[in-house]
Amino acid sequence: MYQRLASLVSYPNAELFPALDACIQELASEVPDAAALLEHFRDAARELGQDALEETYIQIFEMQAETALYIGHQLFGEDWRRGTFMACLKDKYQELAFSSGAELPDHLSVILRFLAVEQPGPEKEELIGDCIVPALHKVLQAIEGKKTPYGNVLRALLLYLGPRRDGETESEDLSCRPSSSSLFPILP
Repeated sequence: MYQRLASLVSYPNAELFPALDACIQELASEVPDAAALLEHFRDAARELGQDALEETYIQIFEMQAETALYIGHQLFGEDWRRGTFMACLKDKYQELAFSSGAELPDHLSVILRFLAVEQPGPEKEELIGDCIVPALHKVLQAIEGKKTPYGNVLRALLLYLGPRRDGETESEDLSCRPSSSSLFPILP
């Protein structure tokens, strides 16, 4: 599922609609509200057409820093902590012989593809609950009021990822928590 979700937040290409259809089908019974949001996105994407969808993606996610899909940027801005976050991700990727390809290691699509190969455990839960979820909330706040079908994709992704596992609510502190088992042990 993470692989298919990664296709939905990547630059739109030929993989988008097959991945989208598979996500809708799988989520229909698991998380029906997420499936409904993806159906709305699919309808809007088809109506827009490939060229306009590509332009929409670029305008929303590549031309505006506040809506960029770089999790480290959303969490830390452009200070040294983002570099540390990316270095920690790269180390973890290398442990599993995972490649981020040409994309930076903190791009949402890369992290989702990584989650497809990462084993369940506290580091995976931390990456989801303390890094991806708050960053997605921040991006959604930034695109609020803008006409983009991609809001439905991000909302569906949040529904799939579920509420924070520790029962906490979203906070303004968007830093990943340090712990002895943390993927990011050197972050303050």
